[in-house]
Amino acid sequence: MSVDLSVRNASAAPQRATDALLRCLGGRTVLLRLPTNAVSGSDAEQLGAGSPSYEDLPLSLAVFRRLRPKLRDGNANQYELLISAASVHAQLGLMELASTDQLFSMATGVFVDGELMLIEAAAEAEAFGCPYLYRLILAAPQTQTL
Repeated sequence: MSVDLSVRNASAAPQRATDALLRCLGGRTVLLRLPTNAVSGSDAEQLGAGSPSYEDLPLSLAVFRRLRPKLRDGNANQYELLISAASVHAQLGLMELASTDQLFSMATGVFVDGELMLIEAAAEAEAFGCPYLYRLILAAPQTQTL
């Protein structure tokens, strides 16, 4: 019996396989909503009356599914969003951020089918030290009943 103890270079194979699987599962595009920076010099902004503005970043090859149905005790639905790491890393480069933790913590939510979902948790799956998939746990905002 032989054992391979050599150090292997990171390969793009896990990323390509993940993208192919996400595409086969009906990969879609979702929008990551981020707040934009305040504009200095605006009278409304100086008075603290400026309205917040947002930027929506497209993340493609994402699969969305329900994790937990709404229960009687008032717990909200919980959803899972699987996103290709290639699209997340492309947005990191455009935003000039150092890590995905920064990106997901800055985000106010994710638009899926026109509904803003709140991010509860984010995790990455990696092979050979390179992430190939990001998993977000999302919660739908509570609807207010009158």
